[in-house]
Amino acid sequence: MAISLDEFRALPPETTQASDLRLLYALFEDAQRSRVAHGERLRAILQGRSVSAIAETTADADALLKAVRRGESAGAPRILERAYASAFDDEESASAALRCAIEEHPAWPWLDGVKGIGHLLAARLLSRLDVTRARTPSGFWAYCGLATLPGVAYRCTRCGLEVAYPVGYRLSGTHNVISGARECLGELQVCDDTTTRVAPRRAALGGRASYDAHARNSCYLIGVSMLRCGGDYRCSYDAERVRLAESRPGWTLKRRHLAALRKMEKAFLRDLWLAWRRAANLPVVAAYFPRVQQPTANVKPR
Repeated sequence: MAISLDEFRALPPETTQASDLRLLYALFEDAQRSRVAHGERLRAILQGRSVSAIAETTADADALLKAVRRGESAGAPRILERAYASAFDDEESASAALRCAIEEHPAWPWLDGVKGIGHLLAARLLSRLDVTRARTPSGFWAYCGLATLPGVAYRCTRCGLEVAYPVGYRLSGTHNVISGARECLGELQVCDDTTTRVAPRRAALGGRASYDAHARNSCYLIGVSMLRCGGDYRCSYDAERVRLAESRPGWTLKRRHLAALRKMEKAFLRDLWLAWRRAANLPVVAAYFPRVQQPTANVKPR
């Protein structure tokens, strides 16, 4: 670790914002990856799956790993045990520093009331965002890869499947029917729909993405967590699934799920932008669309 928890608390407040929060989260991720890597090496030795396996193997590797974290020995190479214990301490220190930094963040009082978002998820997202550079909520959407681009809609004349791709995208190969993995013998034809919008695709090999992939992954993880925990945003997701099931029968279940998830994430980013700007005494704009009320029908989550 390049910085300890005590050293972090001694820093002036202005150094714990923006880029320093990103650096602090990067240190946490590095310590976490190191702890996992050393732990898997230890687990392989303790379970007899390594050439350095101990004489008597045991299936209760988790209990031995906990003992190693406490400074005890499990019979594995001592240098590896010390490396694992050190990485665990580094991860705990970085996690505590992140918790301290997030609780002092101006957006945390609002985030603390959102189901499904804890300190680490909040730190992962806030370390990538700068509310002073986003004049509107759509600034957050574009940066997180949730903005849409002009696209072309296609429909299969045989199975009724509806898909959409960015302008200029080349269709290749066949497609499967709407429900199932069976290949469809029909052809996709262009629909006369000039209002089609699609999500930005990943950059080609060697290219540069138009959004922050780390922020996009953070929004996805937050969306999945909010789906599991329920709350107002889960109601927004369910309502959108019901609407898409009625208005878009040619869409696959996966496409409906991802579309509803993206809309829920955009609603969350809009509310985060409003709460953060107000806490920082910055001007705000009116909400782009109202919060969706609880749906009248239930949709089973995927």
